[in-house]
Amino acid sequence: MKTLEVTANMDFYLKLAENMQSGEEVSIRQIYSLFPDDNEKTVSWRVYKLVQQGRLQRTGRSYYALRDLNQNTAAMYGHMQKKTQEIYDTVADYPYDFFITGMDSLVGELLHIPEKYPVLLVVEESGMEDTRDILSDRGHIVFTEKDRSLLTKHGLKNKADAIIMRGKDFSLSSEHIAHKEQGFVDLYYAVTRMEYGVSIPELSRVYQNMQRNRSLAKAKMKKAARERGVGIEINWLMEIGKASAKTLEFMSYQISMNKHSSSQ
Repeated sequence: MKTLEVTANMDFYLKLAENMQSGEEVSIRQIYSLFPDDNEKTVSWRVYKLVQQGRLQRTGRSYYALRDLNQNTAAMYGHMQKKTQEIYDTVADYPYDFFITGMDSLVGELLHIPEKYPVLLVVEESGMEDTRDILSDRGHIVFTEKDRSLLTKHGLKNKADAIIMRGKDFSLSSEHIAHKEQGFVDLYYAVTRMEYGVSIPELSRVYQNMQRNRSLAKAKMKKAARERGVGIEINWLMEIGKASAKTLEFMSYQISMNKHSSSQ
């Protein structure tokens, strides 16, 4: 009986995997539709078991994606610049929750990686100042997002070794490295709010590459955007492909009108 159950669960997983590409998320309703002859409770139980086994990941309420079993956090650590590894190792010795984000978490999605760039580090709010002091004592030039005026107005952004951003929810990270959705949202925030040294065209290419690779889980992306306070912008970014030509024309016209009004 046990063997039959194991076989049934494996058959369930294989059929599910055939209909889901790595990184692509589906709703539980879509999964139900793949198994019309099975009771919904049975399907829900098998989905739950696959999550427990690490074969599926829950990306949002009632949304799931295949877990990339080849993605290895240790390998991602190995691709980080030496400075990032040093910062990771230093902060890991202290009790504050944190994760490395931005470019260091987007291995495989960046077409061009600068030789040197500020590390984006998310730390729980209560530990931001202590973490800055700890890293400063180790010889790093560190700013927090509260110092954004210094970064943008006084030309210090190119001198920073690390920028610390506030974190509340650490669920979109593994082994203190952000998931790609979180990494992109944080990079977007740093570029658009703190003039981080990545051009807008390069940021756009990163997003397009993630879309081509189907490595974006929309529910995770939306969650990360809400936490970072850029939910409206990221939702618009993800839905723009559904807009009609007239809608895009209207939006372009509104942007030009706003620019005209602000220049007067």
